Amino acid sequence: MTTTEPVLTRSRELAAFGASITADALPEPVVHNARRAFVDWTAAALAGSGEPAAAKLRGVVAAVGGDGPCTVVGTTLRTSPPFAALANAYTSHLLDYDDVYNPSATTIHLGSCVWPAVLAIGQARGLAGPALVAAYVAGFEVGARVACAAGPQHYESGWHVTGTAGHLAAAAAAANALGLSAEATTHALGCAATQAAGVREVYGSDTKAIHPGKAAMDGVLAALLAENGFTSTDTALEGERGLLRAITPRPHPELLTEGLGTDGSDTHWHVLDNGHKLYPSASLTHPAIDAVLALDPVDPAEVAAIEVRMAGFAAAVTALAQPETGAAAKFSTAHCVAAALTRRHAGPAEFTDTVVADPVVAALRDKVTVLADEAVTKRGCLLRITLHDRTELRSTVEQNKGTPAAPLTDADLEDKLVTAGDATLGHQTTDLLVKSCWALDRLAGLDELMAYVTPVSPVSHAG
Repeated sequence: MTTTEPVLTRSRELAAFGASITADALPEPVVHNARRAFVDWTAAALAGSGEPAAAKLRGVVAAVGGDGPCTVVGTTLRTSPPFAALANAYTSHLLDYDDVYNPSATTIHLGSCVWPAVLAIGQARGLAGPALVAAYVAGFEVGARVACAAGPQHYESGWHVTGTAGHLAAAAAAANALGLSAEATTHALGCAATQAAGVREVYGSDTKAIHPGKAAMDGVLAALLAENGFTSTDTALEGERGLLRAITPRPHPELLTEGLGTDGSDTHWHVLDNGHKLYPSASLTHPAIDAVLALDPVDPAEVAAIEVRMAGFAAAVTALAQPETGAAAKFSTAHCVAAALTRRHAGPAEFTDTVVADPVVAALRDKVTVLADEAVTKRGCLLRITLHDRTELRSTVEQNKGTPAAPLTDADLEDKLVTAGDATLGHQTTDLLVKSCWALDRLAGLDELMAYVTPVSPVSHAG
């Protein structure tokens, strides 16, 4: 009796690639980018842990998630792997301070989907650093390819790519962390694909960060189900009624498997093109913020008009002229420009309800005109400020800080973690946490590192 090998569908091929990744076979630049990503993700998670919306979610997790081995960052709460993944993913995306993979075809925040899934399985199964790094890379590479295959029309249709493709990223990461076979990983991806969701209409509310939260939670669940023999189809991504055809009018399924390579030397590693944020706002607003901060200080009272030219896509997504809340202000180029010009900074404090209501900032927002200019890339902008005396100030950004062409340094990322950690944990603990994060791939386990992200004076579970 002979057996027939299964047809190598694109879903199967992508799953096999994710399952095959091991830390010892990864190029050092890929491993270092994983370290950088973990430092950045930890900073974003700690920074978001004190937000009221995070406390609301933790109240639910504490009530229904049950006890478990997994830490909820910034608190003393411990719960089951899926609920820890939910809480940690939610918190890390809440301030829009997490990483951003931002090529021409898509925009997705993969760290907030992948790291919470990796840490949940890592704590539950006692994994060491090399396994954590491999799982992160597997998740990032799968998620990036799914996002690119969905293409720009996916986002333009109203979907949030982090919520949709993020499900596949988290499932691939969790499957790799569990050591699942290529076959089982295929089933995990199928299970994640059927749960994928997230719509842009909820931007500016507590609900937006649920997208990576559910991606991480459902990805962990999908992998655990597959480990227990759960099955799915092997065309869940590219099939006639699969995810890609459901979420975009112009799918590119060939991109699911483009650049997989046969070994690390000929693989195209998307993680090398990841980006990190200096500012806790939509990445499309960052070129405008950079442009403002590149100028010498300007007295807001002297400003007659401000013109910002951006790529059409970026201008449309960030066109909100007068946001009413700090959360909504993160998607307003007008607010980002007005706040940066007025306060000469663009940190979490510039995206509070208080600053949004500041009459000086509000008056300056009214003077901002955002124009679509197809000669400008999504990572650039042209800024012109006209003063009452008719003086014109101009600033041009080709590639904003934090993009692959203008990357944040390791020191920049460390400063981001130190700032968030000092405010939440205290300087001594933060110093130990920073060292552990940079040594992620050499850790024997997660217990010590996760103890550092548990404050002595815990953040409230329920708010």
